[in-house]
Amino acid sequence: MTMISNIPHSAAAVPTGRRVAAALGNFINNWLTAWIAHQERQAARKMLFGFNDRQLRDIGISRSQIDYVVDHSGKRD
Repeated sequence: MTMISNIPHSAAAVPTGRRVAAALGNFINNWLTAWIAHQERQAARKMLFGFNDRQLRDIGISRSQIDYVVDHSGKRD
């Protein structure tokens, strides 16, 4: 008697090494994306803190709002 197995192409059929490599790649990609975003926020803070009060008023923010504006500039409600 011959047993035929019909295992679909799923995560169970992928070798463990590939899953680990994929997970590691995703982790590195996510970390790098977060690091780049952090660097961009730091650069924006540095630039805005370099503005004088009149320049900040011209763009519609006060010095006390810089951190909030930078942290929430790319988020949509």
